[in-house]
Amino acid sequence: MSDYLYARGQHVTFTAKRFFGPWTGAFVVTKLLPSGGEEPRYEIKGIGETFSRAALESQLSARLELSQPAGL
Repeated sequence: MSDYLYARGQHVTFTAKRFFGPWTGAFVVTKLLPSGGEEPRYEIKGIGETFSRAALESQLSARLELSQPAGL
């Protein structure tokens, strides 16, 4: 079983390779998926999206989300 680099609830950047170039976006890890012998997989959901998608660990990078101070 593979070790997961990212945790549920963690903010990540997803980078997908497209035929016209890479595409990136901000996402949150919603579930750790079974790897099936490959690299770890994750279910991720974009901020404001109503659907989720699967991503390989190599498609993700950690994202630092700064929270707003209370009262702003």
